[in-house]
Amino acid sequence: MIILLILYMYYGIENAHKKNDEENFKILSDAIVRSAVHCYAIEGFYPPNIKYLEDNYGLIVDHDKYFISYNIFASNIMPEIMVFIK
Repeated sequence: MIILLILYMYYGIENAHKKNDEENFKILSDAIVRSAVHCYAIEGFYPPNIKYLEDNYGLIVDHDKYFISYNIFASNIMPEIMVFIK
């Protein structure tokens, strides 16, 4: 009986961690898009890279946990942004 309780708690904690990671992933993805649009609204161009958003718009990215693909075609066209978990 105690073993079942321990297993139940373990799976509950694992599920909570997974949901937390998914939520953090979505928050980061949304924050990058919002920051890029904010930059465009203020400066008239989309930022050239993620570093620009980190330096000028307070974006915080855990580069050890996430890889961000940020492809810009032109300064007036929304960049293609993809976030991946490492």
